[in-house]
Amino acid sequence: MNILGYTIGEVAIIAANFTCNVALVNSVKFIQYTLHYPYPLLISAMHMIFSWLACGVYVKFNVPALREYTFSRYMKEVFPVAAMASASIGCGNMALKYIFPSFHELLQQTSPAAQVLVCVLIYHQHYNLPTYLSMIPICGGAIMCSGGEVNFNVIGVTFSIGAVLTRALKNTMQSRLMTTSFTNIELLYVLAPANLFFFLTGSFLFEGLFEPTRQLISTPNALVAVVFSALLACTYNLLAFKMLQVLSPVGAMV
Repeated sequence: MNILGYTIGEVAIIAANFTCNVALVNSVKFIQYTLHYPYPLLISAMHMIFSWLACGVYVKFNVPALREYTFSRYMKEVFPVAAMASASIGCGNMALKYIFPSFHELLQQTSPAAQVLVCVLIYHQHYNLPTYLSMIPICGGAIMCSGGEVNFNVIGVTFSIGAVLTRALKNTMQSRLMTTSFTNIELLYVLAPANLFFFLTGSFLFEGLFEPTRQLISTPNALVAVVFSALLACTYNLLAFKMLQVLSPVGAMV
């Protein structure tokens, strides 16, 4: 049985990805706003640790394709994807310090247009006219709805749009890796250590070396919430990679 050309399993992946994304965004906002733990970069680092461990167990900490990668090839093909992934996640979590999840998710609806721009301007891909025209109602509605937002914050909006642009770059680059070298789980396993490096470096520089960890350990509610959020992030990351196998990068952004 197909729904709009997709199997039931593919529709389930798309729906689960959307649900998990909403839950993840709200969990991060809850940790920062309600539990007063304002360290989004360390939260992101915890997300990566759980994702790496979960994928590592699945692949038995062994990715044969990775053996073919020299250090220079890894830095050229994998490291940039990790940089964009880290920037996207970091910007998204930073945005939630300043704006509410509902407004952040509204701004994320401009993602399809950003994805098309990246594919056309950087990767010289071409789409048919209906694709370009569809960007008007998809993204135009989000822009119209954001007008008059009572919780508008320039810093938060900047981070949110930054998440859109860097995710567009990341999706395009990682979709190519998934078709040439790695499966979805292998790629997440390979990217996680580099992502962790970026998040920990950013956390040490901008959030402090000891205070985030000390506060996390001394606040049981925050620790439990961060662990739960990390489990959500792990699930979402896996679903996001699976969805890229079902949809194109542009379709995944819609």
